[in-house]
Amino acid sequence: MEKVQNYAWPITAVSKEDYTVILDCVRENKEKFEGKQILIFGAGIRGAEFSVVLEGEGYTNIVFTDNNKEKWGGVIDGYPIISVEEALNRRENVVYMISVEEGDSIRDQLLNAGLEENKDFYYPKADLYERFTEEFRRPMKDEILVMGDCMFEVISFYDKNKDSLSEIMQQQLGYENVKLLTMHGMGMPSFYHVLKGQLNCGYKPSVFVVMLNFETLTGKQHLLPRSQHTKLARMVSETAPDPDEELKRYAELTEERVKNVQAEFFTTNNMSSAKMSNNSKGKISDSASKVFFKLNYMYKLDTEMESIQYLREVLRMAKEKDFQVLPFVPPVNYQRGEELFGSAFEQAYSHNLTALTEVVEEEGFHLLDLSHICTRELFAHASTPDETTNYEGRTLVAKKICEELCRMEKNV
Repeated sequence: MEKVQNYAWPITAVSKEDYTVILDCVRENKEKFEGKQILIFGAGIRGAEFSVVLEGEGYTNIVFTDNNKEKWGGVIDGYPIISVEEALNRRENVVYMISVEEGDSIRDQLLNAGLEENKDFYYPKADLYERFTEEFRRPMKDEILVMGDCMFEVISFYDKNKDSLSEIMQQQLGYENVKLLTMHGMGMPSFYHVLKGQLNCGYKPSVFVVMLNFETLTGKQHLLPRSQHTKLARMVSETAPDPDEELKRYAELTEERVKNVQAEFFTTNNMSSAKMSNNSKGKISDSASKVFFKLNYMYKLDTEMESIQYLREVLRMAKEKDFQVLPFVPPVNYQRGEELFGSAFEQAYSHNLTALTEVVEEEGFHLLDLSHICTRELFAHASTPDETTNYEGRTLVAKKICEELCRMEKNV
C-alpha cells in the first residue's frame, strides 16, 4: 500500500496579522460558513495555519487543493488534498478560501471558473506589504532599526496576551525611537537590500538590530519561493533612490527564484517524509521535530555561502557609514533538541554558533547570543522546534535586546 504523504509543516504559532484576518473573515461570514465544507486553496504552511484557526472555531469539514500536482492525493494532518479539477467541481455546499499569500493568480483562477468573491470564495489577506512599505517610508534619523523574520510577528495559539515581539519592543523602546522592518521568511540578502534602501533614502540608524536565524543560513532558504517576497522587493526598489540599480536587480532576481518550485518541493518533501501528529494546537511529533532540527540547526554552516557574504557586507557598510550593528541569535528549544538527539544536538549547534560568532567578530562586531535564554515552557509549545516563543518568552527576548542596546549606548 502506497504511503500517503502529510504535507503539514510543524506549526504551534501563527502570524498575528494572519490570525486576525482569518478569524475576522470566518466570524464576519459565519452564516455562509456554517454547515459548509471549507476548501482551502493552497496546501502549504499558511494553508495549515488556516486549518488550525478554523478548527479553533469548530470547523473540521476541511479539504485542500493546490496547483502543485505533486501534492494531490496527500494530506494536511488528515485533511485530503484533492486535484484542482475536483475542487472546482465541488461547488454545492462548499466555501473556498485562498490561503496563498500572493494568491492573486489563484483569485483570477477562481473568478475565471465562474466563482464569485466574497460569496463563493474568500481571500483573507493581511496588508503586510503595505504595512512594511509604510514603515520603510517613515523618516528616521539616529533611531534604532530592527530587521528580522517571523519571530517578530508570530503568536502562540495558547497566548492570552497576543502582543507580538514587535509590539513589545515598541512599548519598551517607544514607537518614535524604533523602526521595525520585519517579514516572515526574510534573510540576509533581503535585509541587506532593505537596509541599503533606507540609507539611499537618507535614513541612517544609530543601531541596526538584525536577527540571524540559523534556518535562514542553511544555504537553501534564501532560494525558496516563499522567502522571495517579489512584490515587496519591487515596492522597495520603486520607493527608494536606486542610483546603481542594485535594488532593481535584486527584485528581478526574486522574480526568477519565486519560480523555483523544485527548491520548495525539496524541503516540503523532507518534512513530509516524517510521520506527523495532528498539529491542531497540539504537540509536534518527534519524527517531524527531528527532521526540522536536522534541516535547520544541525547542518554544517558554510561561511562562504551567499547569506553569510551578505552579512559581511552589512557589517562593512555599517563601518563605512558609521552606525552600530547588533546582530543576535534567537532562542532555540535546546531542551527539545537534547531530548531528541542527546549531546549530538548541542555539539552540532555549538559548532554553527561558533562559526557565526567568528564571522561577526572578524568584522569587529559582537554577536548577542540569546539561543539558550528560553526554557521549553517559554516557546509557543514545549514541542516547538523553531524559535517561536509565547508571550513570556517574547517579553524576555525584548528585555535582553533592550538591555544590550542600553549597554551599547553607554559604551559609545
